[in-house]
Amino acid sequence: MPIRNQTPIAPEDSFAIHNESDIQFILRGIMQAKTLITLYFNQGNSFILSSILAIDPINKQMILDYGNDEKLNRKVLNTAKLTCVTSQAKVKVEFKCNSIKKIKFQDDSAFLVNLPESLIRVQRRDFFRITTPSVKPLICIIPLPADYIPKTAEVILLDISCGGMAVIDQHHIVSFDPGTNFNNCQITLPEIGTISADIKVKNTYEVKLHNEVTCKRAGCEFIKPPAKILAMIQRYIVKLEQKTK
Repeated sequence: MPIRNQTPIAPEDSFAIHNESDIQFILRGIMQAKTLITLYFNQGNSFILSSILAIDPINKQMILDYGNDEKLNRKVLNTAKLTCVTSQAKVKVEFKCNSIKKIKFQDDSAFLVNLPESLIRVQRRDFFRITTPSVKPLICIIPLPADYIPKTAEVILLDISCGGMAVIDQHHIVSFDPGTNFNNCQITLPEIGTISADIKVKNTYEVKLHNEVTCKRAGCEFIKPPAKILAMIQRYIVKLEQKTK
């Protein structure tokens, strides 16, 4: 449920989801959960509470619940663009809608808007992070110095986001000490492709696995990843969500 007078987040285009089916999947989840949405207008100084009533993927439109205050509703209808802030599974979601019209939906007044062209999700103050599969887990291949044998080291990912990833530190060659950088690391995202990224170790702490073995978990951040890589990670996250629903 959104917090009243909550300042909309400032979307970064690099972290936005642009794929139509992915956007509709996220919006459909918000609709099915009947989560309230805060509709901001008047340069973010005014708002009303609403919710998603229906999604029309063919016409690329969405129906939103009408507000209780008719004076504010009229202002919404005179607004060129709405900033919509809500949440999904405790993750903050923001998107923009335009072409706002008043219609009748199931004998009640409602807003008809165009589906957003992009959408972003932010988990607390971080990027949206998802746990990776334990069966056929994601593997990060780390290149080793030229005089090392083998030439690469493989570590298992525990989760991934556009900001970074967490790995299990079980490799006897690689030392995941905070502050350490690894360049040109390769991660194959199923159905998406392989990304190459530079990473920096931010923190480590001990965790106990299901087999009672204790190892270290290393939290790593991506170092200045290009927009193409961020888009691929976003696509992978949404596809993984779709498969686990």
